[in-house]
Amino acid sequence: MKKILVFLTVFLLMAITASAKPTLPVISAVTVTEGSTAIIDITLTEGPDNGSTVWATDLASLTLSSSNDTFARYTWATTIGDAGVYTVKFTVSDGNSSNSGYMTLTVNAQSCSLTLSEVTLGGTSQERELTDSETLTITNSGTNVITGIVLSTNAGSDYNVSFSSTTIASLASGASQTVTLQGYIPDDKDSEKQSIGIITVTGTGCSGQVTKTVNLYMQAENNLEIKDVEVVVNGDDENVDDGDSVDVFPAAEIEMTIELKNTHSDINIEDIEITVEGEDDLDDIDEDDEISRIKDGDKDSVTFKFTIDEDAGDGKYDVVITVEGEDENGAMHRDEWTIEFNLNEEGIIITQAELIPESLRCGDDSFDIKIELTNVGSRDEDDVAIEIEAETLEFEKRISNLEIDEDDEITRTYTVTVPEDLESGVHLIEIRAYMDFDEQTHRKYLYLTVPSGCSPTDDSTNGIVVNPPITEDPETEDVNFVDVGTTTTTTSTSGNVIFGTVWGTVLLVLGNVLLLLIIIILVVKFLIRP
Repeated sequence: MKKILVFLTVFLLMAITASAKPTLPVISAVTVTEGSTAIIDITLTEGPDNGSTVWATDLASLTLSSSNDTFARYTWATTIGDAGVYTVKFTVSDGNSSNSGYMTLTVNAQSCSLTLSEVTLGGTSQERELTDSETLTITNSGTNVITGIVLSTNAGSDYNVSFSSTTIASLASGASQTVTLQGYIPDDKDSEKQSIGIITVTGTGCSGQVTKTVNLYMQAENNLEIKDVEVVVNGDDENVDDGDSVDVFPAAEIEMTIELKNTHSDINIEDIEITVEGEDDLDDIDEDDEISRIKDGDKDSVTFKFTIDEDAGDGKYDVVITVEGEDENGAMHRDEWTIEFNLNEEGIIITQAELIPESLRCGDDSFDIKIELTNVGSRDEDDVAIEIEAETLEFEKRISNLEIDEDDEITRTYTVTVPEDLESGVHLIEIRAYMDFDEQTHRKYLYLTVPSGCSPTDDSTNGIVVNPPITEDPETEDVNFVDVGTTTTTTSTSGNVIFGTVWGTVLLVLGNVLLLLIIIILVVKFLIRP
């Protein structure tokens, strides 16, 4: 039994002795720049158990500068051309065991570079004929020091650009220095941000010249502003700002009124161009107009009318409004807004609305309105409705549950009775189209004009002819005008002219004269009879 215990003890001691060996730790990665010295320190997690530690590496450039049984320092004085990523193997051993480990050594290429901040003299609120000051920041973004730095610009002499300092002695890697610039904003400087020249910074580093350039910008205030935009879609109006969204439909009729203002206190702006342009499916929107002049402090406006293409698909489309004009000093002023059109291709539109008959008589006591509705959407619509409202004609009607298949249309005609006490003047008739019972998709107007001195239900004046309606003006909104005019000509029931009031009087006088002459002749003849 004692022999067995001795054997086990010896066996355990041998096992423990065999497992003891020099052990490398996880060696951290090292990064250096060309021209600097890489240093790698290694401390063993377990030292040797059979003699001294022997250190080794597979990278010949590394030198074992110091070591003992548990610690070693390797170094590499890198030079230009040593840049790269190296996987390095280290090995430690003693008399009876060894251990190996790996690490990554990165040598970055040496660099000399400068970074310059962008500089804009002036700004959106900068008055002209004044001097503005801004700062330029110069940063050494390389790995080496840069010396003898010089600043210059090729900006025109009319801008009178100057630096607070044109030289910097040196900048260490990562260091920055700020320099102040001054520049004069002339009276003819445009409002848009524009480059007026280049700033150049030159220094010495990495055994050569280091140069960096950046554009020098200038901007002056804009005095031609878009103050308001009103968008009317199928009769529904909405005031929008830059960046706002408007819901539209295929074939929708758009009226856009753009209000401009000259914000300058004493300078007029002339030759103002206004454009409205759409993108993608709305690229057929391409409108332009001009305003010859807006005096200082004044406002003016233009109105564009266009129709969304019936084939335009769902989506969000930018419509860009641009205005540009030149002031008395030659400076250009410019403003731009973008309105997003949110196009929903589902919709019911009023493709026709007219009064029947086209010519009314004063004695007529009713007329018809003919309406055509078209489904421009991609689905059948079962809940279409029409509303007709003419307040002064005491007429209001809603027709629901109409059905229109995709890409189809329907036509309906409705009779309006003219009130007996209808006053002369213009009478508005509003027609509205709906889908899904109450979602309004389109609106049109008709206008009935009744003249003075002609009662619509007065049969005694039935012979007066009414002027035919004025059809839709392509430059105006969808409007039909019925103009009930007057005339001094009397007609028979067949329509032939009998006489007018002037010629009737003349004929009456001539008849009386003729009758008087006949009487005189008869009297004279009677008196001279033998």
